[in-house]
Amino acid sequence: MTLNKISDVLKRNKSFLLMTHKNPDADAICSMLALGMALQLVQKQVFMLTEAPLERPYDLLRGADLIRCELDDKFDVDLVIVLDCGNLDRIAGPKDYLKKGFFLINIDHHLTNNFFGDLNLVDTNCSSTGELVYQVIKNSNLTINLDIAENIYTAIQKDTGNFRYDNLTHKSLRIAAEMLELGVNPWIISQKMDTFGPSRLKLLAAVLGTMELHHKGQICILTLSLEMIDKASAKENDSHNFVEYSRFITGVEIGILIRQTAQKEYSFSLRSNNQIDVAQLALRFGGGGHAKAAGFEILGDLENLKKDLLQEAFRLLDEKDN
Repeated sequence: MTLNKISDVLKRNKSFLLMTHKNPDADAICSMLALGMALQLVQKQVFMLTEAPLERPYDLLRGADLIRCELDDKFDVDLVIVLDCGNLDRIAGPKDYLKKGFFLINIDHHLTNNFFGDLNLVDTNCSSTGELVYQVIKNSNLTINLDIAENIYTAIQKDTGNFRYDNLTHKSLRIAAEMLELGVNPWIISQKMDTFGPSRLKLLAAVLGTMELHHKGQICILTLSLEMIDKASAKENDSHNFVEYSRFITGVEIGILIRQTAQKEYSFSLRSNNQIDVAQLALRFGGGGHAKAAGFEILGDLENLKKDLLQEAFRLLDEKDN
């Protein structure tokens, strides 16, 4: 059983490097923090790495100060654990850390995960990677204190859309309830994760003003440019979860947020309300994710990229209707 094998590896080794995907979300960061702090409680040496400093609201998470953006040349670990990442290309941070032949553990819940680890704990039936980390911690007889509990709860809460999405299960709710029993306060979590400055609302207003509806209102596209971020005096992270607004309109099946990341570089976030598997749509452009939440990054001319995506989306919608 993979879970037992991972627990055995964690017990036998002393130092670990934890990594996750580019532009990490709450599940990615909270999973890293929960597992990293649980290992530290049993005197393991843990390095937690992201490619950029954590911004608000993630810098408010318990243990956020433990995460680094770079490691010195003298760091030494027994193995690498990659969390919430579907493939090696999506891992954030210098790939030199992965070229040293380290044993690699892959813990993830994405449908498009390609099992790149030496050990792969991949369960698409789990609401979040945080839920899988909970299983690893419990199976390894590690302690869950309040710091760890807050991160596990937050991972599940955010990846289930505040307990609204259909990836939510009775197991997810039981784990969340257990975290509450350990002292987690849902209101405090909400204050940390869902409170923003006025620049976010200014940016949201600008993004909503770009709304396009296609295919008889079944597709909604929102666009976020670097110029809009600058005009709102906002930061890139202020656009967190803007894609959700694209599927709040009655009749929309596919919601899309196109976010400019550099000159002729874009990140596409895709959401589905019912029948369309947007992970398969993202795969056609080199991305991946879940059936109802996926994405990809791509270079090119915006109008041409949009045209190509719409063509594929139209085809999927037409197949559904036939």
